[in-house]
Amino acid sequence: MIRHRRKHPGFTLIELLVVIAIIAVLIALLLPAVQQAREAARRSQCKNNLKQFGLAAHNYHDAFSMMPLGGTMNAPAGPTPSGAPNVSWAVRSLPYLEQAGLYNQLNMSLTNVPSQVLSDGKQAREHQVSAFRCPSDPNPNFRSQYAQSSYSASIGSQRTPSSDSACNPFLGLAQNLIPTNADYSRTLDLGAISGMFSQGGASIALTDVSDGASNTLLFGEILPDCMLSIPVGWWPNNARATIGSTLAPINEMTTCEGSTRVSNPACISPDNFNYSWGFKSMHTGGGQFTMADGSVRFISQNIDASTYQSLGGRADGKTLGEF
Repeated sequence: MIRHRRKHPGFTLIELLVVIAIIAVLIALLLPAVQQAREAARRSQCKNNLKQFGLAAHNYHDAFSMMPLGGTMNAPAGPTPSGAPNVSWAVRSLPYLEQAGLYNQLNMSLTNVPSQVLSDGKQAREHQVSAFRCPSDPNPNFRSQYAQSSYSASIGSQRTPSSDSACNPFLGLAQNLIPTNADYSRTLDLGAISGMFSQGGASIALTDVSDGASNTLLFGEILPDCMLSIPVGWWPNNARATIGSTLAPINEMTTCEGSTRVSNPACISPDNFNYSWGFKSMHTGGGQFTMADGSVRFISQNIDASTYQSLGGRADGKTLGEF
């Protein structure tokens, strides 16, 4: 007896095209969700880094009764030239970021510690620490052999004049300090500093915060490619990428490399510090900041300018609402 196999009809071309179209639609729907999930993970890691900086600053404060010096650009010369040992707050924080092994190799009696050759044959500035990099920051880890950072300490509502005098739209926002608001925070005079750090070597403690630690910025996100007038990363104390001001709005991208968000085409040079020294991130809608109490907040780029300046100042006496 001959058995005849039953024939199963195959897919028609139209049916295949419909299936492919459905798959394409599903991918298009899922891709943004996957991207959002990845960005959420990156943002969470970035927040954790800022939390670690807050803890490190408080542990440093417990040990020395002051925040890590933001720099020593105006320190008295003494036995070594002014500015020695040329290290930023980030370097001084290393022992409190589980980097004691790296810090203990540094000779703080040198004039220029970032150029010191360490046990592995590399200069100190060539050593990167993962905590200084936000996963959302597309910038390279190194520029000109300097380790780069995605985070900066806050000098508050401090004057940051641009090299081009026509590129100073935010100077009028600077906190009114007596006798003066020192340019770039390069002073030893605590009264001339708005925020929690100074590039000049002023010692600032939590006892100097009268506005409330939860209402005062400590650290925030930056994008180093926006500050490339001197691409020296987080090691030296003259680094543009270790100090940030609240004068420029959050995510003001005029001076960033290849930026498509330029508010003033005449001011794209990174030495226009009134633009470039602002806090910036790749997170949509704002940036993350560590407050002086150690908490981490996401602050909208649309925050009121006056409120933002008050967050930068540690003792301006202003009452803040929700932000």
